[in-house]
Amino acid sequence: MPDEAAAPVPASDSPSAPAPAESVRPLELFFDLVFVFAITQIASVLAVHPDPQGLARVVVLLALTWWMYAGYAWLTNALDLDRTGPRLLLLTGMASFFVMSLAVPRAFEPGPWGLVLGLAYLGVVLVHTVGFLRTSGRPGIARIGPLNLVSALLVLAAGLVPSGWRLTILALACLLQVLTPFLVGTGGFTVGAGHFVERHGLAVIILLGESIVEVGSAAAKQPRVADVLPGALLALVLSAAQWWLYFDREERDSEALLDRAPADRRQTMALYSFGYAYLVMILGIAVTAVGMQEAVDSFGEPLRGLRWLLLPLGAGLYLLGLACFRRALAGRGSWPRLRLAGAGAMVLVAPAARWVGGWAALALTAALLLGLLVIESARSDEPA
Repeated sequence: MPDEAAAPVPASDSPSAPAPAESVRPLELFFDLVFVFAITQIASVLAVHPDPQGLARVVVLLALTWWMYAGYAWLTNALDLDRTGPRLLLLTGMASFFVMSLAVPRAFEPGPWGLVLGLAYLGVVLVHTVGFLRTSGRPGIARIGPLNLVSALLVLAAGLVPSGWRLTILALACLLQVLTPFLVGTGGFTVGAGHFVERHGLAVIILLGESIVEVGSAAAKQPRVADVLPGALLALVLSAAQWWLYFDREERDSEALLDRAPADRRQTMALYSFGYAYLVMILGIAVTAVGMQEAVDSFGEPLRGLRWLLLPLGAGLYLLGLACFRRALAGRGSWPRLRLAGAGAMVLVAPAARWVGGWAALALTAALLLGLLVIESARSDEPA
């Protein structure tokens, strides 16, 4: 397990280090819009290549992107954004994220875009490392920063090799990032629960909103009103159910659980919940968005290829991520079995998509999520 013994260094121990942020600042929201653009660009890879290789590319690219976005969430938790220097630093990191996003759709094609992706990702990592040097997280970045740099150099190397090898090298960079906390620990960082929870929740809600924009664009291309309106409305219900499953109670409860955690365990809890579990949730939202687009495009006919699997896979991953999120924060014996059962029940959507049509896949997925919400509400001691 990651090192829990190394306690975070209080901000007061460093005269130039500000106290942890208590709420999200406007510049962070601006940064999140670029991050969501990166996620939509990654999802477009799956939309263009709805096959196992396209799915593998999306998983690797999303894991690399989420690792550094989460790193910036930890950074801005400790960064004083009222000063010009930190603001310019964050804007520089945002520019690197933006260039990286532009390169994503063509990163696996022959040509310079793989190298552009590597250089931009290196810029993201360097800005993140420099940003931590004058904060309370300096001891932590001294341990994690070098391995982040090695991962970035692997991404850069992937852009220099023939396109057929890029996925393998990017997967190695991904694996190193996943293992980094187990190799060097998570101590040395300060986690302000309120800011941390709000920042990640805003990323989810912006991403859900962007998925509706993408589905709306797909629906607007349909010539028949009988396909456009039902398809778009079913997709909206589905996304609203995803929103409800997290924001009804999970966001509030997660802040309370994280705030009550001992200081020497808070970093590890934040890593497992808002790092690993959240990655599964974000992947689920991205794949669900592509699955909804495909279902709307094939509203009245069966889906072909891997397209029939995308909607149940995305919704199942989202529910699985939510279950892991709760387990990481609440501890042993706290698996939400209903959500695990809901994730398993998504296999019922696959036959509907493959043999009936996109309308059946959207309707059944929405019905399963709504049914889960109703059952959870009935079992809860609090009013819905």
